Amino acid sequence: MNNETRLINKAIKDRNLTPLFSRGVNEKWFSEEDDRRLWLFAREHFSKYGESPSLEVVSANFPTYKFVEVQDSIDYLIDDIINIRRKFATSSMIQDAIQSIEKKKDHEDALLVLQRGLIKLEEDGLTLSSDVDITSDPDRRWDEYQERKLLPNGLRGIPTGFPTIDKATSGLQNGQLIVIVAPPKVGKSTLAMQIAHNVHYYSQKTPMFQSFEMSNLEQENRYDAMRAKLSHQRLLTGTLTSEEESRYKAVLNRLKEEKQKFWLVDSAAGSTVSGIASKIQTLQPHVVFIDGVYLMMDEQSGESNTAQALTNITRSLKKVAQRFQRPIIITTQVLNWKMKKGNVTADSIGYSSSFLQDADVLLGLQKEDENVEDTRLLKVIASRNSGPAEVSLLWDWNEAQFREIDETDL
Repeated sequence: MNNETRLINKAIKDRNLTPLFSRGVNEKWFSEEDDRRLWLFAREHFSKYGESPSLEVVSANFPTYKFVEVQDSIDYLIDDIINIRRKFATSSMIQDAIQSIEKKKDHEDALLVLQRGLIKLEEDGLTLSSDVDITSDPDRRWDEYQERKLLPNGLRGIPTGFPTIDKATSGLQNGQLIVIVAPPKVGKSTLAMQIAHNVHYYSQKTPMFQSFEMSNLEQENRYDAMRAKLSHQRLLTGTLTSEEESRYKAVLNRLKEEKQKFWLVDSAAGSTVSGIASKIQTLQPHVVFIDGVYLMMDEQSGESNTAQALTNITRSLKKVAQRFQRPIIITTQVLNWKMKKGNVTADSIGYSSSFLQDADVLLGLQKEDENVEDTRLLKVIASRNSGPAEVSLLWDWNEAQFREIDETDL
């Protein structure tokens, strides 16, 4: 008798489904149809009544099911099943990758196979446990607090370059999913690129910028304009002044000496979460930016821009951020008809509620005045570790400056 059958028998007889829920047990764990049906019944019963079904209730609904005595603990049975399934899944993943190399001669596809396999391991609850006993090492947490006291401005993460936002959020922190939302054509892509520039220039960190809304050439030109503080329009049309040309040339020369890379990733190379995970592993950026995440393809459903597809994508990106311990910043749109008096709120996000649910930090960008083009309002709409905050931004395409307004602007 397999341990899957023994596990569901033990859980039913002990009326203890909680360990199964906490370890991510699902119907895929059970190879026998009767065991799978019993698990689904028990899970639905628990969801409806808040308790495990009794043996009498189960017997009444499954009169032909034969229960067996099980002496082993539930935790042992779960660990044993996980080990067996992990070995099988890992072996299959490696074999598929080898086939990609030997038959297709495609090493990139092999990497994608491995990345998809790792994500599936996590989604199926087969990764190693990350449980922590908070009573085991309290001295370490005191030492970490003492270290935080010495951090500049109390920042635990990488600065965005917007001081008010950094003060509220403590910067871009590893493992976080940060969501930028804005109405169409207001500037979410520009804001994302400005943060990426700030991360690269001021913090000397390597960004990876993936855009589904603009080409790499368009993003390259935006970056150059921001770094040299040039008119974006004159840069595109080749009509820079002599002084601007000198400044632009000097900036390009200094870029040759940069120690940290700045990666622009072609959208075709990372249209799925697995593709992005593969690029993270290859390029090793400190911060990841995904502009226009609603245009990505969901590997589970094969769909794009549906509520279920976006839910799967944001959940998977959150897991990627946690697994690789990188901040991942994504952008998406709000729906104009859901905005109230031009204000971006959590309720105005389009496509899927998962953007709010999965975000560690939700940033909203909007116009301060519909009749004024050279300012924006940037808001911390929601954050797991801070309260709301907002700041006015200078939005100047003539000098490609997108920053907080300070006293020198007044």
